[in-house]
Amino acid sequence: MHLGFNEDAEGRPVFDGLLPHVSGAGRLVAERFTNLTVPGGQQYEDHLSPADTFPFAYAETVDHLTGEPDAIMKRASDPEVLHTQTSTEYWQRRGSLVHTTTDGRDLGFPPNVRGYLWSSSQHVADPTAGAPAKGICNHLQNVVATSALFRAVLDALDAWVSEGVEPPPSAVPTVSDGTLVTMDAWSRQFPAVPSALPPLGPNELYAVDRSTVPPVADRSRRHAVLVPAVDADGNETAGVRAPMVAVPLGTYTGWNTRAPGQGHGALHEFSGSTFPFAATEDERLITGDPRPSVRRRYRDPADYIARIRAAAEELVARRLLLEEDVEHAMSAAADWSAPRHRFELP
Repeated sequence: MHLGFNEDAEGRPVFDGLLPHVSGAGRLVAERFTNLTVPGGQQYEDHLSPADTFPFAYAETVDHLTGEPDAIMKRASDPEVLHTQTSTEYWQRRGSLVHTTTDGRDLGFPPNVRGYLWSSSQHVADPTAGAPAKGICNHLQNVVATSALFRAVLDALDAWVSEGVEPPPSAVPTVSDGTLVTMDAWSRQFPAVPSALPPLGPNELYAVDRSTVPPVADRSRRHAVLVPAVDADGNETAGVRAPMVAVPLGTYTGWNTRAPGQGHGALHEFSGSTFPFAATEDERLITGDPRPSVRRRYRDPADYIARIRAAAEELVARRLLLEEDVEHAMSAAADWSAPRHRFELP
């Protein structure tokens, strides 16, 4: 889109609508000699990727480091866009820059773009996932199910381009309402979850001199990278909360840290984490967990499933979940959302 490839030789649009996911603030760099299969830049891997260059946002803004103005959207042939991204994109792919200025102020989206954060979810959400594992990370993988959200926004995109029906309003964190924050602010918000090793910060984005071989990063000059604020449980407050995030059985994050011997403490690729709540108050007190236990939150499995239904129906009202997926959400919540969660409660 930025290079005008959605326009044919006569200036007509090629695609009416697009639904890009998990690109964060990175772009596909279609330049001579570019390796198109290089992964997106990560905290300690591929961090000089040419995909991570200004402009980052759909709306026009100015790079505060260079004074250069630009935007991804700037042609009459631009399509309607529903841009979705997960929490991981804010931590590894500088997702805040999709809707902020480069110095960290709210920017928003142009009229033909909506943006949505799948709150507290990771880069890839396997709809058939079983019990989570740690792999080479310190924490269990993120288990939040988001597949149903795509079904709803795909229908919304179809209605937008086919019938002119406005899609749901953007749902992303913002600086103005305190839901998009600096790392220092986030660190004060995140609870003292037992055994959790949070990251030192998100993947930074420095100014890079690309006139040299290899390119050189100037760490004294950087673009502002912000992250979503969290509640007392450590779950993100803004965006689109899947039913299992709105009615949690744990803390779900878009980040995971590498285990000892695997680059200990660094962000791991595009992985998130799950920190289950204590099953009972006795367990919570023994472990020193500040988060209320499952037993304290929910009267019984039926109470938990009823709350899942309510959360799903709220998303249906916002056109962010299909009616048919309410029953699917309730079915997945049976037996405390096993096997994604395992609780043995008296």
